[in-house]
Amino acid sequence: MSTPTTFSGQTALKTYLFGSLSLHRNEVNHTYALRINGPRLALVAGAACIACYALLVTAGYLWLHDLRKIDRVGFFEVAFFRVKEIRQDMATQQFATMQSAAAARDIHGAFVAMNSALHHDPDNVAGRLQAANFLKSVGANTLAVNTLEDGLARTPDNQDLIKATFGLLTTMGRDGPALKLLRGQLAPQFSGPNGILLRTYEVQASLNAEGPAAARQLLDRYPDLRTTTRSLPVVARVLWDTQDRTGAIDALSTFVKAEPDNFPAYADLAGYQQTAGRIAEARQTADLACAQFPKEFAPRVLRIVMLTPTKRDEIFTWEKEIGLYIKDFGDKPEAVAMLAEISGRKGWVDLARLLYEAAAARQQNVRQLAMYYSDALMYQRKFPEAQRILAEIDRQTPDSGNFSVLLWQREIVVAAACGDRDDARESARRVASALRRDPDGLETIRQRFVKLGIKEAVAELTVTTPAAKSDAASITPGLPASAAGATTPAMKTVAPDKS
Repeated sequence: MSTPTTFSGQTALKTYLFGSLSLHRNEVNHTYALRINGPRLALVAGAACIACYALLVTAGYLWLHDLRKIDRVGFFEVAFFRVKEIRQDMATQQFATMQSAAAARDIHGAFVAMNSALHHDPDNVAGRLQAANFLKSVGANTLAVNTLEDGLARTPDNQDLIKATFGLLTTMGRDGPALKLLRGQLAPQFSGPNGILLRTYEVQASLNAEGPAAARQLLDRYPDLRTTTRSLPVVARVLWDTQDRTGAIDALSTFVKAEPDNFPAYADLAGYQQTAGRIAEARQTADLACAQFPKEFAPRVLRIVMLTPTKRDEIFTWEKEIGLYIKDFGDKPEAVAMLAEISGRKGWVDLARLLYEAAAARQQNVRQLAMYYSDALMYQRKFPEAQRILAEIDRQTPDSGNFSVLLWQREIVVAAACGDRDDARESARRVASALRRDPDGLETIRQRFVKLGIKEAVAELTVTTPAAKSDAASITPGLPASAAGATTPAMKTVAPDKS
């Protein structure tokens, strides 16, 4: 068969890429030339690009869906390169993974998932709040604050982030950093829609860090807070601490009427009324709380506190209320713990011992109840007996984070009261060691012992070298920086004892 010959004496020898390229030979000059078929080459290139695109999209989808297990990512999100939506879907699923791992006490897995989620979608406010709650639950309060502050830097007008950040700072005793943040980074927001909320937190932080006089000056500069419902609890605190007791009670009464579902306001109001000698009003407030929250035990504890006998003929009513409470909630350990905690703070030794012994008879964990029993003994100045109980708890309790820090603080107090200075120093060293990665919490405890005048504890708790910053290694279960406060969650549901 003869070789095909083209024009000008050239012969086509071979073709490539489906005819897009062809090799030609000049029969006259015996030379070779490569010719390009433009339309066909474009068609082949387009088909190749489409095949590569399909392969890339399929590989990306399979990698995300099957290897990374990101089920929320859809095929068309990958196909249309919706990177932002893909990152948001990845973050949402990783936040869910964080919560599942935290519930299973897989702290390392939860921490890894949290970091990945925040990296993929740093503007996810709901996820950032979940991350902060997780960090608080494992004791990494400094990291929780940093996480929230990073969110505020991105979205400084987000009300949920503002509430979470300053709620955490003001309850951790870190009011100085809160004021610095308010008067620095967030100062431009004071004239915005969240101005009243920010000014309220400024007054609250000033009250805690700078004292009642400074807070009262701020309150006088912000008269609109007195007419803003959500600011009234802070206004009441400032008025109370500046000896305007009637104004404080009136402000909190107004808030309770406007926000009847806020139980802490009932507790604070009843506490103010009781301390001011308005016992009948305090008991009426407790009754209102019980009517508003009929199935909860915290209002019932509040009523027991308000029914504390002031006369001999009131003892029967008080004891009857305690009996009804135990009958209704005695099978709930958290309800028993709350009543025991109040017994410790009020010095009700017999009731605290009864709750402790009843739990021991049921073979329950009695460490917390025993500690509250020791509180009642300390309230009655029975320090040697309290010291024996605390020592027994300490022997039976391995280092268990928050509980141990609270226990050691009590051991410092009773050791100092009994004259055992060496024991006080040793307990203070243990507190300092437990909180070595939480310098702010350690300083809060140190200031408490400065006020108590326990010099041995102050010396051991004084930081002489820069403390290591919190990092992933410091996240261990059960060591919240909230241990800096010698209170437990149950303590915060009933108004503080003003005596």
